[in-house]
Amino acid sequence: MEGDEAVEFRDDLYRGTAADYDRFRLPYHPSLTSDLLSRCGIEGGGRLLDLACGTGQIAFALRDHFDEVWAIDQEPEAVAFGRHKAELLGVDNIRWIVEAAEALDAGEGAFDLVAIGNAFHRLHRREVAGKAFGWLREGGHLAVLGSDVPWRPQAEWQRVLSDVMERWVERLHAADRVPSNWEEAIERDPHDAVLARAGFEIVGRFEFFVPHEWTVEALAGFVFGTSVLPRSVVGDLVPAFEADLRQQLLEVEPTGVFEQTLSFAYDLARRPQNP
Repeated sequence: MEGDEAVEFRDDLYRGTAADYDRFRLPYHPSLTSDLLSRCGIEGGGRLLDLACGTGQIAFALRDHFDEVWAIDQEPEAVAFGRHKAELLGVDNIRWIVEAAEALDAGEGAFDLVAIGNAFHRLHRREVAGKAFGWLREGGHLAVLGSDVPWRPQAEWQRVLSDVMERWVERLHAADRVPSNWEEAIERDPHDAVLARAGFEIVGRFEFFVPHEWTVEALAGFVFGTSVLPRSVVGDLVPAFEADLRQQLLEVEPTGVFEQTLSFAYDLARRPQNP
């Protein structure tokens, strides 16, 4: 049995996170997106599917390179936020859809690129990979994008951030929000193995490193934009959490500037062309 079959994520994990997610989750770096477009041979036109799109980080980053973008997520709040943002920016080539990835009905060969950002592990990967294979034109690509979280690797301030989060997860009885075995499932059955079984050719993994400086406000906002400690879970204790985090972080870094070299990476696979 494939690893993801033993893992089931809740369908409301990101409820109440849209504003924090969009503001504090760092966008995919241009070095990654330009490399992705180049390797996929995207020169303008065609159609992109941003699957499990959140508030549309991939859709907005790549919209200028496609005639049409489909942005789909099962969380209505995230889709509504993305749609409203597009209206404010005058972006009219993104089609916003509230739907689970597993339930999407798209035509055969409808897309040139299917992109999944920081979300493939939460999907039923075997099912989604099989459907995505059919959604792509021959020679089309599937990309699984990801980026670092601020509490990894473990510099001193990152250990403090991790400890504060763990303490608050325990205080709020929130440890069961995310399946405890999801990382083990990915190790047992990596993304590229799932994609290869679905018929994809594995192109490779491509990684880019970018220096970044966090503030206490940005770190707190990032945490509130996660499925672990969103504002909906922290509730009336949001100010107490922020104060605790600030105190603990400033004790180890009084300047309030927290440096990290971030990794932005993507795994790329290709639907083969028939001979």
